[in-house]
Amino acid sequence: MKDIHIIWDWNGTLLDDFAITAQITIDAMAELGHPGITPQMVRRHYRRPLADYFTALLDRPATAEDIEHLSAAYAEHYDKKMHELPLAADARQALTQLRSYADQSLLSMAPHEQITLLIDHHGLAGHFVRIQGFTGVGHPTKRDSLRNHGRDLGVAFEQSWLIGDTVDDFLSAAALGIRSVLVTTGMQAREELRATGAPVVDSLSQAAEFILDKTHSKP
Repeated sequence: MKDIHIIWDWNGTLLDDFAITAQITIDAMAELGHPGITPQMVRRHYRRPLADYFTALLDRPATAEDIEHLSAAYAEHYDKKMHELPLAADARQALTQLRSYADQSLLSMAPHEQITLLIDHHGLAGHFVRIQGFTGVGHPTKRDSLRNHGRDLGVAFEQSWLIGDTVDDFLSAAALGIRSVLVTTGMQAREELRATGAPVVDSLSQAAEFILDKTHSKP
């Protein structure tokens, strides 16, 4: 086992899928009678739980029917396009940068079958000691999933880092004593990320460099 462990987020981090995710949301909001949503508004308002996110975009309490409509729209349109989605421009470079110094795993709240299909499609499986997406029913928090992920791998949280793109990634990691680096290329606006106090960078390579510098810097 290497000195540090990196837990990667997938959507909006390694996978460059913000544009399609935002467009699906924009179109679904218009179908719910709320046109005029922009990608900038998506980034500004994104949060978990998703009911709070949809409430912020709709400017009224999101109903169960709203959430069902948005979830169905995402499932329908995303699945059709997912194999066309590119990796982040420097995803392979960042994974390779860290490979000699850290074990790496992937944790996503997206469906496990979808994740494994896309990981195989992009030929990334060899980088990870474990790939984990969502299975089962209900809406577990990322914190709980992250806790189970780390414990199943037997990693020390204080020697682990999470690379993600949302405030929820940071909060989930911080609750467990896991350090994080957040990238601005995904679902959340820079100002929201910076408000966490976590390091915020503009690329995955910069995230990798930051972690390696902090890990191997001399006192």
